[in-house]
Amino acid sequence: MDKKIVLNILNSTLDALEKEKELYDKHDLMNIINKYKSVIEKISNDIIEYNAIHNSVRAYLEIYNDYDNPLLYKMSDAEEAVSEYLSNI
Repeated sequence: MDKKIVLNILNSTLDALEKEKELYDKHDLMNIINKYKSVIEKISNDIIEYNAIHNSVRAYLEIYNDYDNPLLYKMSDAEEAVSEYLSNI
């Protein structure tokens, strides 16, 4: 997958996570948000070695148990995009 596409997916998901945190006072999302920021930085600088956001959907569900949240689909897509990107570098 192209680097720009992966970064767009990650940035879009990060924006959604940050909005979720602010709108619903979900401050426990900071760990997940920080992992997304780190992955974005590492892909931007071409130094990524592993998918640090792998299982972020599971981590979200362990905290909030909100299985109907559409954000989970975005997070899943972001996880897959990073995995695909890593398999092609």
